[in-house]
Amino acid sequence: MKGPVLAAVKRVTSAASVHFVGGHPLAGSHQTGVDAADPRLFEGSTVVLVPGSRAGLRPLKTLWRAVERGRSFCPAQDHDNTVALISHLPHAMAHALVHVLARRQDRRRLIPLLAGSFRDVTRVASSDPEQWAQILRANIGPLRHAVRDFSRELRRLEKTIPTSRLAAHLKKSQMFRRPLFHGR
Repeated sequence: MKGPVLAAVKRVTSAASVHFVGGHPLAGSHQTGVDAADPRLFEGSTVVLVPGSRAGLRPLKTLWRAVERGRSFCPAQDHDNTVALISHLPHAMAHALVHVLARRQDRRRLIPLLAGSFRDVTRVASSDPEQWAQILRANIGPLRHAVRDFSRELRRLEKTIPTSRLAAHLKKSQMFRRPLFHGR
C-alpha cells in the first residue's frame, strides 16, 4: 500500500533533492521464492507509479518511455483503492470460496468433481499465506470497502437469479469483461 509508504518516506527524507516514487508492477503469479523466478514476468505488464511529489515525475516518465513499459501514474489513495478492488478482493474471494468448499459436510463427494471454473477462480488461494496476510492487513480500509461492494453485488445477483432478467444481467457483465482481456 502506497499511502503508508509515502508517509514513512516523508518522515525520513528531508532533502529537497530526494524525490521518492513508489512503484507497483501489475504482474505476478501465485508462486513465490527464487524457484518461481521468471525473467519474462514483467513483459507486457503495467507499472503503477505513485509519486511522493510532482518534482520527480519528469525524469521518471522519461525513464519509463525509454524502457517502453506500460505505466500509470496515480496518487497513493487511488492506488490503494484500486489494488483493493482488482487484486486484494480477488485473493479474498478465492480464499472464501475454498473455505466454503472445505466447510461442506459433503466435500469428499464434491472434490473429485472440481474442474476448470473452481481451479481458475481459486488459483490465487495457492499464494503464500503469510505474504498475503500482510498485504490484506496493510490495505484493510480500502479492502473492506471492496468487500462490501462485492457483497452488495452478490446479493443483487442472488435476487436476480430467479427472474427473467438473469440472462441480461449476465450478458451485461460478459460484454464489459470481454474487451478487458482482448476477448479472452
